Amino acid sequence: MNAGHFLFRLFFTGLVIFGTFRCTNYSTTASVQAPPTLISIVNNGNSNFILKVRAQNPEFIFQGYRIYSGTTEALAQNPPDLNLGAECFLAQAAIVQPIEYTFEVDPSTNPNTAGVSCRIFTTLITGTYISMRTLGLSVNLQDSTRTFRVSIPSNTLIVP
Repeated sequence: MNAGHFLFRLFFTGLVIFGTFRCTNYSTTASVQAPPTLISIVNNGNSNFILKVRAQNPEFIFQGYRIYSGTTEALAQNPPDLNLGAECFLAQAAIVQPIEYTFEVDPSTNPNTAGVSCRIFTTLITGTYISMRTLGLSVNLQDSTRTFRVSIPSNTLIVP
């Protein structure tokens, strides 16, 4: 069972419990995820980059991150389509304190290097800007569809 399926089943179980006890204290307002803070990016050669990110995501619906690149800071932070970024799903989804993640950005399908929290399979171009957004799970209760909500953009860094 993949993580998305598990979270959906857990969410559905929670709804059944709330329905059983006739809970009326719920919200239909979508949760807003906090964006990460990009700390540094280092070129390791061969189109491979190490990205340091500081983030805090204690929300149950937290799923991971999406990286965007653009020729300007504005394009990296506000791409024309928020679905076009490269994703990184973390194994641990319930983090209470802010921590520093190490991501590896590499177009190859190599496994993670030791100490890397997540590998993002994409190509970055020297001189472009990058930004990240946090991904949160959004479930439509009327038709049981699942999508991702994205946070506001992080700060930007220039790819070395």
